[in-house]
Amino acid sequence: MKNNNESIKILSPAKVNLFLKVISKRDDGYHNIVSIVDIITLYDRITIKPLPDDRIVVEDDKSILPKDNSNTVYRAANMLKERYSIKKGAFIFVEKNIPIGSGLGGPSSNAVSTIKGLFNLWNLNADKEKLFELVKKIGADCPLFLYGKPCRMEGIGDVITPVEIPKLIYVIVYPKKALSTKDVYNKVKIVLTKNKNDIKLIEKFKTTEDVIKILHNDLEKAAIDMFPELKSIKEILIKEGAMGSIMSGSGSSVFGIFDDIEKAKRAMKNLDNLGSIFFATSLN
Repeated sequence: MKNNNESIKILSPAKVNLFLKVISKRDDGYHNIVSIVDIITLYDRITIKPLPDDRIVVEDDKSILPKDNSNTVYRAANMLKERYSIKKGAFIFVEKNIPIGSGLGGPSSNAVSTIKGLFNLWNLNADKEKLFELVKKIGADCPLFLYGKPCRMEGIGDVITPVEIPKLIYVIVYPKKALSTKDVYNKVKIVLTKNKNDIKLIEKFKTTEDVIKILHNDLEKAAIDMFPELKSIKEILIKEGAMGSIMSGSGSSVFGIFDDIEKAKRAMKNLDNLGSIFFATSLN
């Protein structure tokens, strides 16, 4: 059993969307999508400690997270408390490395990592199905982080299918401008397909070249219309040796996939003026 005076430390990884197709807009305001996602070695770090009362307190090293229920970490912890009638509290500290509004899934990852940490701290048990039902109420990207491996997402992100990909090398550029997911989706022009199964996506990629062939993001044009610099970032990544480049999620991060670590690190030196630059690989 866990010593309740000990702190829990957990890594909270980012994701990138290798493929993202918007299928339709739903009556509830969400969109149905098909996406292939990789989990990567860019992390926030979360520390959770018990409190002597029943409060949930969330802080971060950059003072950028909201202090109310719009904070996914705070919301996740309170949902867990309510679901399991927990009368204990926790202090949750997030060391933020994944930029907010970057399309890299930081808030959803933080929420899922917090739930995993609190399960440990509070000695809780739940089957995967119940945990899945809990996390999908927090955010559309939460199920993929609960799965924690490369996958194909469908619906609003709640239908997960395993996907095999080789270990990929990424250079990620965050141009220090957050884009609102809601605003980007509202501007996207949906090209309707007769059936989502018309989208031919394999579920096992043998080589990096196989992945490059499917790079696509329906949200990219809408994001570039809002922030034209994204187009030049893509072009510069290709010029610096990336095999392919695409925006992740609803932006504003753009990543390039490289076939060699040294080539990627050389490219990073020439990208400093574009914003925050990150090196990462597939987590698998």
